[in-house]
Amino acid sequence: MEWQLPIQKVEIGNMNIGNPWARKESTQKPMAPLSYFGTHFRLPYVSLLFPPLTVIEYNIHTGKLVLDMSETSLACIKLSTLQETLVGAIVYHQYGWFKTDFTTQEVRQGFQPIFQDNQLLLHCPLGTPPSRSRGEGGRGFGQKPPMYESGKGWRETTPEDLKPGKRLRVAVKFHGISFLNRSDQKDESSEMVWSGKCRIQHRIQGMLCMNS
Repeated sequence: MEWQLPIQKVEIGNMNIGNPWARKESTQKPMAPLSYFGTHFRLPYVSLLFPPLTVIEYNIHTGKLVLDMSETSLACIKLSTLQETLVGAIVYHQYGWFKTDFTTQEVRQGFQPIFQDNQLLLHCPLGTPPSRSRGEGGRGFGQKPPMYESGKGWRETTPEDLKPGKRLRVAVKFHGISFLNRSDQKDESSEMVWSGKCRIQHRIQGMLCMNS
């Protein structure tokens, strides 16, 4: 079981962004891991718990889930600050990591937001068949995030759960910042060049239905 940090209580300054080349599999898809340092603990990941949010839209084909955060001003401030902090860290470290020199505005434009216009933008794939293997959390849901409903317990999330107007609490694990290399490399021996595009690699660990 992993700790969930309530987004309203997270200290953005306690987050740490690691070297994207530290992982063995980072050659083709570099990812800078995120971790969190508390007063008496250290977490090798960042897993955030959000307050109840209303579904705005869900696209089952792309897996894009949009949640309304307009009623949670503190959470909005925290998430906006987190994104700007990550952009600043990328600008600062980019030359050491990739030998690039993008401006702050260019990095911001290439950063795929997870928060925009008071909306939380998540990836929630439901189009794959159920997995028989035991997924994260040991409940066997495969890639589909588990849903908890009062009086019914845990089950697989369905598109019906994500209809506009539904109220949910979501726990989201931020694995790190994933960087997209340029696609014009002539061969695998060529030095990889960062394209200037990146995003927060994340996964929904679970959801709580608030409509019961």
